[in-house]
Amino acid sequence: MAAPAPEGRLLKGRYQLLAEIARGGVGTIWRAVDLVIDREVAVKELRLPESLSRSDRESLLQRTTREARVAGRLSHPSLITVLDVVDEDGRPWIVMELLEASTLEEIIDVGGPLPYQRVAEIGLQLIDALKVAHSEGIVHRDVKPGNVMITRSGRVVLTDFGLAAWNGESALSESGRIVGSPAYLSPERAKAGPVGPESDLWSLGATLYAAVEGYPPYDRKGYIKILRQEPLDEPAMAGKAGPLAPALAGLLKVEPGERLTAENATKMLRIAALAPWSGEDARKGGEPAEGTAEQDGEDPTAVPEPRESAKEHFKAGGRMLAENISDRLRNSPEAMSAFVASLRESTDTLGLTNPGRHAGKSGAGAPVRVLAVALGVLVLLAIVLWALLGR
Repeated sequence: MAAPAPEGRLLKGRYQLLAEIARGGVGTIWRAVDLVIDREVAVKELRLPESLSRSDRESLLQRTTREARVAGRLSHPSLITVLDVVDEDGRPWIVMELLEASTLEEIIDVGGPLPYQRVAEIGLQLIDALKVAHSEGIVHRDVKPGNVMITRSGRVVLTDFGLAAWNGESALSESGRIVGSPAYLSPERAKAGPVGPESDLWSLGATLYAAVEGYPPYDRKGYIKILRQEPLDEPAMAGKAGPLAPALAGLLKVEPGERLTAENATKMLRIAALAPWSGEDARKGGEPAEGTAEQDGEDPTAVPEPRESAKEHFKAGGRMLAENISDRLRNSPEAMSAFVASLRESTDTLGLTNPGRHAGKSGAGAPVRVLAVALGVLVLLAIVLWALLGR
C-alpha cells in the first residue's frame, strides 16, 4: 500500500501536516498543528534521495536524529527550540517551534547588503548562541545565511543542527564527502582532521561578510582551492564594513590559531554596532592598515601570536571608529557612556589595560610594555575628547 501523501498526514495521532514551508537538500519543513494543545508547530521531514548508498542513508538518519538530540540540549533565544521527535517510516520527524521569519539569505537576495551596524547586531546574537553550543562541546558545522532566521521583531535564530558534530569529530562523512556549503566552509574543514569552535567562527565571519558585502568572502576559484586543500590567501578586506571590517578579517584568518576568539570577536562586534554610519565607510573599509610588516621591516611570513593579532585587529577597529564617531558622541551622552563602557571591557579582555596580566611573563621588560599600553589608551581617550570638544 502506498504511503499517504505528506500533506494532511497525521503523525503519531498528534501532529497534522498542513502545508510545505521550505525544502532543502535532505529535508522538507512543514507547517503543522499539534492537536493535543491546539498549537501550530514546524515539522522537519527527512527526505532520502534514491541515489544514496545504504551507508549514506544510515548516515543521514543518524545525523538527523543527532540534530534533535543536540538542539534539544541547548537553550538560548537564538537557537531553535526542539519540542518533540516522532519516529515513523523508520525515520525521525523533528517537531520544532514555528518561526514566522525570513532567512538572512532571502533578506540579502531581496534587499541587498545590510548596514554594518545591523550586521554587527546579528553577529552578536549568533556568536552568543554559538558560545552556548561550544560550551556543551557541540560544533554546528554549517553556519551560513540560509541557516540564520530573522523575525520581524529582530530576533536572530540559528537553525539546522543536522550537520552538527561533537567536538573533535572529522569534517568528512564516512563516504569521504565533505559535508557543508562550500562558500561558508572553513579552510580546515576540507581536511580530514578534527573540527572545533574555530571552524564555526570562520563560517560566522563568512556569513557576516556576505551580509555586509552581498557575496561571500571567496569566489568560486576560492571554493575550489578550499576543497582541494590548496594554499589560500586571506580574503579581501570587506569594503563596505567600516568599523566591522577588522572583526571580519580576524574571524576569517586561514589559520585557526590566528583567528579571534569568541570573546574578542564579541567585543569588536559590540563596538561596530555602536558606530554611526558614515558615507566614507565604504572607502575606508577597504583600505589597508598603515604600517604593514613590509613597511616596518619585519618578516612578513612570521606568524603572529593570537593575542597580538587580536590587539592589531582591535586597534584597526579603533582607528576606523575614531574617524566617524565625533557627531554621535557630541550629541548623545547615552551613546558616549555606552561606547566608553564597551571600550573599557574590550581593552580589559585583550589585556590592554590590566597590568596584572603581564606580571611574571617577561621580567624587566613588562613595565615598559605596560607603560606603552597605558600611553596607547591615553591616545584613544584623547581622540574621544577631541571628538567631543573639537571643531
